[in-house]
Amino acid sequence: MTTKTKFDHDTFPGENYTILTPVPIEDVFGFFGTMKGMVGEEMAKQLWDLASLTVSTVFYEDDPAVVRNFLRSRYGRHLADSVSFFAKPEEYGDFDVMHSAVMDAILDSYKSGQNTGKSVWTRRFNEIKDVTEKGEWIDP
Repeated sequence: MTTKTKFDHDTFPGENYTILTPVPIEDVFGFFGTMKGMVGEEMAKQLWDLASLTVSTVFYEDDPAVVRNFLRSRYGRHLADSVSFFAKPEEYGDFDVMHSAVMDAILDSYKSGQNTGKSVWTRRFNEIKDVTEKGEWIDP
């Protein structure tokens, strides 16, 4: 019998994390702006919701502002850029492929290099969290 972890596709995102953050449709930067350029606005909105849920689950974060700011930051853009490693341009119109690619990109970034990768992404997330909680976040 296989033990399920929070990184298994069929159990992820976790049931306790149902955070949804408003889509920043004005963005040309960050996760949404990058995905919008790849797949168009409508699919980018759906992928934003998926990314919000996934990021909130991975980092155990329940503050929508922190998740939104993380995805709007350069780190969110890096995550969106990473999607291209998991989906070919001709597959960008297939929501199922893009759904898996977004999850794979986030999980791969978080888990890359085992301890090193985890600590780097955790540090990046915490940087955004600290600035957001102090009220010092400046939109890109």
